[in-house]
Amino acid sequence: MKRVTTLEYLQRLTHDAGWIELCRIVRGVEAVWDDRPEVILNQAREWAGAGNLFTTLQRIDRDALVGYLTEQRQADPRKRPRTPDHAVKRYCRLFFDFDPVRPTGTSSTADELDEALIRAQGLRDRLLALDWPLPAIAMSGNGWHLQYRTALPNTPETREQLALIYAGLHREFSDDVVEFDRAVRNPARLCALYGSVKRKGPNTADRPHRRSAIWLPSDWKQVLPKQVAALADYFARQSSQTRSTGTAARSATRIEGQGNYASLDVVRWFQAHDAYVGHLEGNKHGVRCPWSSEHTSPSPKSGSDTIVFESDGGWPGFYCHHAHCQGRTIRDVMALWGDADAFCSEAFQSRRAA
Repeated sequence: MKRVTTLEYLQRLTHDAGWIELCRIVRGVEAVWDDRPEVILNQAREWAGAGNLFTTLQRIDRDALVGYLTEQRQADPRKRPRTPDHAVKRYCRLFFDFDPVRPTGTSSTADELDEALIRAQGLRDRLLALDWPLPAIAMSGNGWHLQYRTALPNTPETREQLALIYAGLHREFSDDVVEFDRAVRNPARLCALYGSVKRKGPNTADRPHRRSAIWLPSDWKQVLPKQVAALADYFARQSSQTRSTGTAARSATRIEGQGNYASLDVVRWFQAHDAYVGHLEGNKHGVRCPWSSEHTSPSPKSGSDTIVFESDGGWPGFYCHHAHCQGRTIRDVMALWGDADAFCSEAFQSRRAA
């Protein structure tokens, strides 16, 4: 993963999306549209002194956009219209947003931001286990984002698939600490312009205004339409089962141990519990699920149905393919075994933003 400049990010975005909207929100909305990264960046620099900067992410039908803007301005010259959903012809990004729960109108603390990063990495690891490619990962200023490259038509079928996926991920990842934003799936949704400063509430020592940033994979591959459809089908079945059985979705487990879980040796931990199977690839390892006795079908000897991911700066990841373990994360393993602190090389130290 490489941290890229705002210009490099805009070059990748316009390559996939073509025309994009750059939007500044202060007390009102100002917007411009272009497909030249340098032009967009220069406008962003002019606007950078106040408010917050955003862009669209998806491919816009220029003719539909121009027609809509002309119609709106003729109806009311004072209007400052934005890109409408119907002017988007194709999704170029799947945008996932994790935002810490905090007082309204404030920036995040460093610890709240860390919690959002843990959830974003957890979703990335889960999707890696389903053979999705690596996403871009970004710090928005107050939360963490994942962006997956894709190419999906803006059709009712696609929008229904995304509604199922975002609702399912909201059930799995949202709790009283971090919120997975299920509202960001609409085609014309705005996303932070990475490299710009996010200003929300007073700029204080513990809740500062931060400069956003994004890291891109060296080989940023697309998620295939069939992979998106398969995930939507999974959540459709899961939602149907929940309605028919009346079973509530599993909420995220709170952990209040003494270890710095970014330093947790997850391999040694599973070995100590006689649950380690073997290395698969990269930072991925096959393990035996701690809840395997509750599975309706046996696990393969390869351990490929239950996976842990070694830390890459955040917490290690855990994913089990069995429906019975749907929504379980590394936090649930910690709560079950209760000894994760003993396998951490560092103690937890609360960080406060400078």
